[in-house]
Amino acid sequence: MPSLKQLEQQKAELDFKITQSLEILKKMDVDLEQARLRQEELDQGTAQIMAVMEKYNLTQADVFPDNIAKVASLKPKESQTRAEMRPYFNRR
Repeated sequence: MPSLKQLEQQKAELDFKITQSLEILKKMDVDLEQARLRQEELDQGTAQIMAVMEKYNLTQADVFPDNIAKVASLKPKESQTRAEMRPYFNRR
């Protein structure tokens, strides 16, 4: 049977691990909120660009004449955000 000193040591270790986990969780919450805000800003900007394009009857080639191939090859921001979050959720 473990002694009182051993149990106190185990409790201290577990308390330390809990504290670390809570700090990591708080950082994750902040990071996720920042990612959500960034995504909202991107969505708003995209909507504004689309509204201007529709208002003036512009095509993507009119707005981005030299970068059409580059624009088509970019990954959506949503998948980049998931890639940023993946390391947090894969820790164990």
